[in-house]
Amino acid sequence: MVKLNRNYGIKFLSGLLLVSSLVFCVVLSQSAEAALGGQEIDAEKPQQRIQYQVPRRWADRNELAATIANNYGVPYGAVIKYCNENGCLEDACRIAYMAKLTDSSFDSVAGLKNCDNTWTDVSEALGISEDLVRAYRQNALIDRINLRYGIDRASVAALIEQRYKIMDIVKASRLAHETGMDVMTVMSHKALNNTWAEVAMQLTGSELEGL
Repeated sequence: MVKLNRNYGIKFLSGLLLVSSLVFCVVLSQSAEAALGGQEIDAEKPQQRIQYQVPRRWADRNELAATIANNYGVPYGAVIKYCNENGCLEDACRIAYMAKLTDSSFDSVAGLKNCDNTWTDVSEALGISEDLVRAYRQNALIDRINLRYGIDRASVAALIEQRYKIMDIVKASRLAHETGMDVMTVMSHKALNNTWAEVAMQLTGSELEGL
């Protein structure tokens, strides 16, 4: 029987919820500032308690369904139909994730879940293993670095194979992009007794923000 970490897909959904909360926090801050901006305090008059009306702006179900569809390459219509009928974005995210992993359709994966089984049972039926999940995550990382910094996939894959930390791979890729150097050459400048900020200073003559 194939064993799977029960937390697959949850990190992505957590990211969606984080985006929603950040949107709300920005609107809350802007609304409070706007309310205060129009107020002048008169020390001679008794101060009345201000009642703030905060417009809530959470990402709605349609927006989250679109994000799931775009991230995992499944039809938006299938995702929103499932959400409208079952009311659970978390499960829709699980289904899209497993469909992506196994190159299956969203509807076929959704059809495997019923009241008598669990999502672990569904993942086992699809043959999803820890190795498959790990390979997917690595490929996703390679794609993101290639898209953002233009580093060839083979070089990033080689760094992953050599068990470099993900953060080190990302920072080396950024410096390679900034300097035009090969990412392997950039990585060779990083040692246990120096920092990425020091490597950036050595290679570019300046400190790069975020390193």
